[in-house]
Amino acid sequence: MEIAISRKHRNRLVASHGREDVEREVSQVLCPHRMEVAGRGPLNAELYGVALHQTSLLELHYGSETQIDAGDLGDHYLFRTTLSGQCSLQSNGERVALRAGGLSVSSPQRASRIVTDRECRNLLLRIERRALEVKLADMLNDSIRQPLIFDLAVPAGHPGAAVFLSTLRYLCTLCDHFDEPAQERMFGNDFSQWLASVLLSQLPHSYSAALARATSAPLPVHVRRARDYIHSHLDEPLRLDTLAREAGVSPRTLQNGFTQFLQISPGGYIRERRLEAVHRALQAAPDRSVTDIFIEHGVHSFGHFAKAYTRRFGCLPSATARQRKRN
Repeated sequence: MEIAISRKHRNRLVASHGREDVEREVSQVLCPHRMEVAGRGPLNAELYGVALHQTSLLELHYGSETQIDAGDLGDHYLFRTTLSGQCSLQSNGERVALRAGGLSVSSPQRASRIVTDRECRNLLLRIERRALEVKLADMLNDSIRQPLIFDLAVPAGHPGAAVFLSTLRYLCTLCDHFDEPAQERMFGNDFSQWLASVLLSQLPHSYSAALARATSAPLPVHVRRARDYIHSHLDEPLRLDTLAREAGVSPRTLQNGFTQFLQISPGGYIRERRLEAVHRALQAAPDRSVTDIFIEHGVHSFGHFAKAYTRRFGCLPSATARQRKRN
């Protein structure tokens, strides 16, 4: 396939020829894994990479037959297209074989096994979980209650496969034309939101049906105004009459609008947004006081909020922080 990262970027594995060295270097930019290599000779592996905002573009070639047992991706998704050779991917009881042009996706919390032949070369897009989940919630106008899981493989005839390959080709071209300082200016939050919207709208995943329904029914202006006000004032007390005044309608009209178009009350919507915001804050800053994070996000009834948090995320807020510290 005529697509690759520019060789202006150095091969990160140029000095790594042993299995353990290659395994260690690749683990640092992808995810923890265990690699077995056919034969005993030195590896002539290649790893090229470009860091973008909340995203990394990587090209990987081991130059040998390998078997890779990959652990949890943690807070990232990994979109993979095979440029040459063959590989197979097994995850969650499903197995797919990929040739040149094949597209696969590894989702968080799902370990996988990858087997490559010596010609296999993959181009990978690694994107932060938060970027996709925040954009998905925005597109749905609703909270994310279940994990976002992409289909393990996307058939070559799927319309999204062609869009994804065109997107990768576009990114490779941009990275070839601009140096690193220019890339930092270009690839900011707007870029991440655009890329997330492409992936979510074009590739099949566990929310595809819900997303299709949501995008077919635009929000009324008063519901959108109240929703946007909530998003920007989560750290403040949010009363129904305040939201109605900002939206320019009566409280009853606002209640009915949320129920009809978002399938949740304004109070429920505020609670869901606060739960998500606190969860992200605990993951991003596990050393901070849980109480301080609660107050910062407008939470004052700690006991009730902690119970709601446990129902939503399966553990206490303090356990989220401890778990993040261990990782």
